[in-house]
Amino acid sequence: MTSKYLVKFYFRTLLLGMIITAAVSLITEYQNVTRYLFEGQIGEFLAGLVWFLGYGLLIATVSQVAFFIYLFLHPLGMGIFGRIWPYVQLLLVMYAIFDLFYLRFYRFGLESGQVWSFIWIPVLVVAAGFIVAGMKNKYSEGTNIFIPALFYMIFMTSITLIPFLSVEDTSWIYRSVFTLIICNAAQLLTLPSYIEASEKEKEERGRVTKSDINEQKRAELKHQEAAQKKKEESQTKKRKNMKYKNETRMAENRKKKKK
Repeated sequence: MTSKYLVKFYFRTLLLGMIITAAVSLITEYQNVTRYLFEGQIGEFLAGLVWFLGYGLLIATVSQVAFFIYLFLHPLGMGIFGRIWPYVQLLLVMYAIFDLFYLRFYRFGLESGQVWSFIWIPVLVVAAGFIVAGMKNKYSEGTNIFIPALFYMIFMTSITLIPFLSVEDTSWIYRSVFTLIICNAAQLLTLPSYIEASEKEKEERGRVTKSDINEQKRAELKHQEAAQKKKEESQTKKRKNMKYKNETRMAENRKKKKK
C-alpha cells in the first residue's frame, strides 16, 4: 500500500472512532453533557463534546495499534506453529471469551451477583466477531480466513478492552467497547479495498516499488516451480509408459519362446 492510501486508511479510522465515541457518549452521558444542549448552555455542551471527540481519537488509535500488531502476529504464528496455528488461535479465542467475563465479574460482581451486567460484553464481542468474520470470509475469494478474522475480532478486541474492564464505572466501557468493535471491523473489512486502489493507482502511473519487484519475483519463481513439477510429472508418466511397453514386449517374447 502506498503512503497516500495508508494515510487515508489511518485518518478515516480516526474519524470513525471520533464519530462512534461521540454518538455513544452523548446517549449514555445525557445527564452529564447532552442536557446542556437542550438547556441552552452551549459552552458546557461543546466542552463535553470536545472531550468525547478526543477520547474517540485515543480509542481509534488503540484499535489501529492492535490491527497492525495482528498483521505482524498472524504470519509470525504461521511460521512458529505451522498447520496447528488455526487451532492455537481457537484456543486463544476461547480463553479471551472466558477472560472477558471472569476478569470483571471476579473484581466487581461477586458481591452483587448480577451476572447479566457482566456477561453482555463477551456476548456482544463474540456476536460481532462471528458476524464480521463471516462477512470477511465471504468477501475473500478462494481462501478460508474465517478463523484468523475471528481471532482478530475476539482476541485482539479483548486484549485492548482489558484496561477499560478494570474500571468499575460502566460509562468508560460504553464509550470504548462499541468504538473498538466498529473500528476493528472497519479496518478488517476495508483494508483490501485500499490495497486494491493503491495497486491500481501504481499501475496507472507505471510506478514500480521494491515490494512489487519482490512480488513479481515470487510469482515468477512459483511459475517456474509449477512448470518444473509439470515437467517431472510428464517424465515420470513417460517412464511408466516405457516400462509398461518393455514389460509387455518381454512377456510376448517369453510366450513366443515357449511355443
